[in-house]
Amino acid sequence: MTVKRTRRELVEALSREVRRSQNRTDAYDEAVADALGIHRTDHRILDVLDLEGPVTAGRLAELAGLTTGALTAAVDRLERSGFARRVRDEHDRRRVHIELTETVREAVWQYYEPMARLAEELYARYTDEQLELVLDFLEAAAELSERELAALRAKLAH
Repeated sequence: MTVKRTRRELVEALSREVRRSQNRTDAYDEAVADALGIHRTDHRILDVLDLEGPVTAGRLAELAGLTTGALTAAVDRLERSGFARRVRDEHDRRRVHIELTETVREAVWQYYEPMARLAEELYARYTDEQLELVLDFLEAAAELSERELAALRAKLAH
């Protein structure tokens, strides 16, 4: 017989599991970065580029939470590894976009393809309505996190 948890117990259990999931994801990403021979920060930049597509260096620094100097060093390393490249904007030659290369997509996919396959198996356990609920939760959590991150950064800048 399953014992029904109180709302407080559910919230605490959910908070714990979100934290555990974040820690496991971070540990996996660190292991992938090690396997690729890159810094963990460089891996985060690759992930941002994968999610956002080509972006300017300034925007990439903002999204990755780095100073422009730290980003320049990271992009230099990623270019040397063949994982990213700088591309001049066709309309404004002063602007430079950073983008992923096919080399990195192939190198990274070998580590994330098994995770993608497992995720598909996990998603299959849930109805579309349940997946909509999970997606709503994650989108709302991301929005709250972004807001708090911006507030923390503003506080630290003063």
